[in-house]
Amino acid sequence: MIEDEVGEYERREIDAQINRILRDLGNPEPPIRLAEVRKLLNLDLRYYKSTDPGFLDEITHRFKLFARKTIPDVGRILSDALTQSKLTAFWVPSSMRILLDETVPEPKHRWIESHEISHSVIGWHKDFLLGDNRVTLDPTCHATIEAEANYGAGRLLFMSDRFTAEARDLAPTFDSVKKLAKRYDNSIVSTFWRLIESRDPEHAVFGVVSSHPRFPKVGAHDGPLAWRYFIRSPAFKGKFSNLSPEMAYSLVKAHATNRTKGPVFEVTDILADDTGENWEFRIECFSTTRAVLTLGLASKRKASVFGA
Repeated sequence: MIEDEVGEYERREIDAQINRILRDLGNPEPPIRLAEVRKLLNLDLRYYKSTDPGFLDEITHRFKLFARKTIPDVGRILSDALTQSKLTAFWVPSSMRILLDETVPEPKHRWIESHEISHSVIGWHKDFLLGDNRVTLDPTCHATIEAEANYGAGRLLFMSDRFTAEARDLAPTFDSVKKLAKRYDNSIVSTFWRLIESRDPEHAVFGVVSSHPRFPKVGAHDGPLAWRYFIRSPAFKGKFSNLSPEMAYSLVKAHATNRTKGPVFEVTDILADDTGENWEFRIECFSTTRAVLTLGLASKRKASVFGA
């Protein structure tokens, strides 16, 4: 879904930057060590709290730096950023420093840090970046640069095309997700997402990240919906555009057992593509307790109306 929001030219430019980083580091074995990336790029990492005077100085300087170009009311925007936007991290171009909120759970630090590193190497972000928050003069522009930074973070953490090549040598199962998450030192959710989107673009695959249908506190997250993310391979988007996130989550609800950790269920079900033809899908669900992950893969043959 991230690549849908990033233009082809921008992807090529970001890929070039990430590939140069990997090459300058000697194309190391996974996992990528972000401290070495920061050293290469001469970036400093600092943790902050919103009550830290040094942090306040940094963010104030940053907003003032761009005030003439984009912000008519620096004081109001600064106040909103601190009190309403759930700011978790940002990159300060003037000091080549990444500031990361130390109150954010540690498992999220690696993704957040790589996201800010991406901001720092995407040349056109310097003139527009105002911080990772929802306060922006142009929401569309903000969404675009955040999508670009997410794309760069994924390419960095999964080491360009290396993850894709290694994932193709493994079966698309949760055992593979766990193995690859450990090898690349990334979260199970981000590895799950990456495997679906990049392992085999020609294979119709979907994924759902949600809470547990029977035990909503398992996998609970912010937001009004039970499902959090709906992930699709390029082939699935092309053939099954009629399948909504709600329809995908209904499959989770239909098959969920009472198991709240580890395998939740494994079944086959029938889904109709955009032409009305039926396909058999193997659907596997796994719970980390922090998230419930459901993986659906189309079989190689089309199923009949009766599933024969």
